[in-house]
Amino acid sequence: MARWKGLGVAAVAALAFVAVKVVPWALGFAGGKYLYQTVMGSHDDSAKLTVAQVSDQLQSQGFQIFKVVKQEFPNEYDAIVQKIAAVAASGGDEAEVRNVSRVAVADLRHKYASLLRSTPDDTASEALGAQLDMLKDVMARESAATCNSYLRNGPDALGTPDKDFLNDMDKIGATLFHAFGAAKNGGLPAADPSDQDWSLLADAFTSAGGTPAEMDAIANISREFEGLCPAAAKLYAAALSLQGESGRRIKTALLYEIAKN
Repeated sequence: MARWKGLGVAAVAALAFVAVKVVPWALGFAGGKYLYQTVMGSHDDSAKLTVAQVSDQLQSQGFQIFKVVKQEFPNEYDAIVQKIAAVAASGGDEAEVRNVSRVAVADLRHKYASLLRSTPDDTASEALGAQLDMLKDVMARESAATCNSYLRNGPDALGTPDKDFLNDMDKIGATLFHAFGAAKNGGLPAADPSDQDWSLLADAFTSAGGTPAEMDAIANISREFEGLCPAAAKLYAAALSLQGESGRRIKTALLYEIAKN
């Protein structure tokens, strides 16, 4: 058990290298896809789209990410809409709209990533739970090799995401920006997890059926380990099971590593 505790602290600390591949930058792709279809694709002359029309289109479609950005960060939302309108006015194609969306969301994420260490436990749990939900969907629908590639390379491993995966990505982004907003307004002190916190996570991982071999695979992002996705899912679930300040420190640390890159 003592050896496992030591391995747990070291290996879980390395989880960031896995978690960062499951990043919300995917919303840049998702955003570009549905922005092109709902904003530019719905108008005969996209060059005449006004900023207000672009905003109306964004708010009327079924995704939540831009609704949350508008609610939590209205000034940044206005800037994003202006960039999209400018692409539409120049006659940009889907790739250009996608890139504008990706860069805008990524810039906003980088700007506020440091806030995540101060987000409340409930919003941290919601955001980390969205990451787990998408991982479960990928596990259920894709091969072990594709799922492993998803952990290493992000949603590009899935090709062109279908509606269900886009919904998963949208949920990831919406919950993440809710966490940003809650941190900005909450004023909770930020703190790094202690060795004891990591050990508690290692214990929870073990209780969930996690093994030392799985922990090693996570720490090394093992390409050959077929069970990498189930192992990562157990680790997310273990983090979500932790209560109190230890749980909040672990969850917010993982979210910070996801968001800062």
